[in-house]
Amino acid sequence: MNRYRLFLLAVLLPVLGWSLAAEGRTATIGGFIRTKGSDTLAAVSSRWAAQYQARTPGITVEAASGGSGNGIAALINGHVDIADTSRPLKTHEVRQILSRTGKQPVLFLVGLDALSVIVHPLNPLHGLSVKQLAEIYGRDGLIPHWENLGVVVPGCEDQEIVRISRKNNSGSYYEFREDVLKPGRHLNANLEYVDSSEAVVQRVARTPCAIGYVGMGRVTAAVKALCITSGKGPCVPPTAATALERRYPLTRNLYLVTLGPPNEVVKAYVQWILGPMGQDILQKSGFTPAPVVKVE
Repeated sequence: MNRYRLFLLAVLLPVLGWSLAAEGRTATIGGFIRTKGSDTLAAVSSRWAAQYQARTPGITVEAASGGSGNGIAALINGHVDIADTSRPLKTHEVRQILSRTGKQPVLFLVGLDALSVIVHPLNPLHGLSVKQLAEIYGRDGLIPHWENLGVVVPGCEDQEIVRISRKNNSGSYYEFREDVLKPGRHLNANLEYVDSSEAVVQRVARTPCAIGYVGMGRVTAAVKALCITSGKGPCVPPTAATALERRYPLTRNLYLVTLGPPNEVVKAYVQWILGPMGQDILQKSGFTPAPVVKVE
């Protein structure tokens, strides 16, 4: 997770000198806010929208999911005011934004996530290394069967690993590929792609042979999350604490993105999300609140 260069276009809240919104603040002007993006953030985004509307007369917030890539595309095309994303912007997306709108993208760090690797509860495996994940998910990987990891999974007849993945419009897909595979290595041709985090969890929960990955806020009791090691040091579980400390190898940032500095209506919403109430909703949804960042 050393990609915090983030094209140096990421502008965190302290850069603009905004103070966090007071807990009971309400807007003095009406307006309509449209958001779209990360499936990982879908549930929390809907909760943000519902709570903010209830506390802010005259404001309507429409929250849609569909994947980080689709949210960013909607932002570029002027269909939404905010893109929710679980990954940084790609170079070509930054170029598109600049060429089509003449504006710099502004990224607001709203939280942290531990991208969690999940298996069926009957699977006796406790953890994996990033290198082992690469050999499971990478093309021509050396780990096609659970027996290659020294375990026998009850209910998995041939012990062949069923690899579940999000599609390429997903921020989770992008982050998993970037963090697990070496540059130039492609994903295994035998992946089973699904449309949502919920679908990943459901498929793994009913398939003893399966493995998948989702944001930690989407993990349920129907599956088991594995600890992950970078190859140096202990195997680290995906938790709020290990994400905040960045000890978990697959820790990632969660963002809101706008085209240039947002207008007053959108600005107030972002302030509220970064304030006590918005961050409490994020935490209760299973994610780690945004750390306080001091920008020199």
